[in-house]
Amino acid sequence: MSSVKKYQLNPILSDERGLFFEVLNKINISHVIVTTFKKNAIRGNQYRKNMDQYFFLTSGKLKLITKKPNDSDDKKEMDMIQGTMVFIPKGIAFVTKAIEDSILLELSPDHFDPENPDINKYNIDI
Repeated sequence: MSSVKKYQLNPILSDERGLFFEVLNKINISHVIVTTFKKNAIRGNQYRKNMDQYFFLTSGKLKLITKKPNDSDDKKEMDMIQGTMVFIPKGIAFVTKAIEDSILLELSPDHFDPENPDINKYNIDI
């Protein structure tokens, strides 16, 4: 099983108009979701058996906790700020808490089937 990987992306262009981030390159993406968070909102407490996921924080600040469901010593906590990219492999549970209002881009190379959403609940204390 792959492990969770965190990257801090720097804008490839920054000028008076704003920032330009290259989020992914040379990776086929089949599923894209934009998730908004109000301050103190908690989302997640789940894992996917069949989907790898990339989380890219476009704005705000989040706390992300990941954990292998069958490994009590595997809990990892990280802060996400604008430009943070995290790879969450299938089988890794996660929960997010908004430190401030935030917008998160979720991407997956794997197909999402709304008839069989592969959402497996798993509670992580945050």
